[in-house]
Amino acid sequence: MPEYNAPGDEPEIRPEVVQAVFSALIDMDPATLMQLEAAGTGVTSAEREQAENLYAASLRASQDQPQRWLEGVKVLTARSDLSGGRSWADLFDSLGPEHAIQLRGLYDSMNDGARAEYDRRYGRPEEI
Repeated sequence: MPEYNAPGDEPEIRPEVVQAVFSALIDMDPATLMQLEAAGTGVTSAEREQAENLYAASLRASQDQPQRWLEGVKVLTARSDLSGGRSWADLFDSLGPEHAIQLRGLYDSMNDGARAEYDRRYGRPEEI
């Protein structure tokens, strides 16, 4: 069993341990945690808390993604006639500069075709 130190005397947070706990939470696989314990690595309370915070943030982000995708579709199609075949290039042709700015903020929620057209026209955003 890992040895826990007094508050303020806890060892540094090990990113690889946080990642292992986070992965165990995502995969719902307690075997990963048992492997850490069996190897004598142990998990500190700070590492467990950081992994749980990452897990909670990823859940919030994944729940928000469909809404962000829908918002991106609305931006892309708001000024377009959707009758007949429309390409991504056609949809982007009808956008004003303010729409491109909106899409930059929704970049991660767009599908591959929309991202490719965005990248071609405006370049891939640095902060995604």
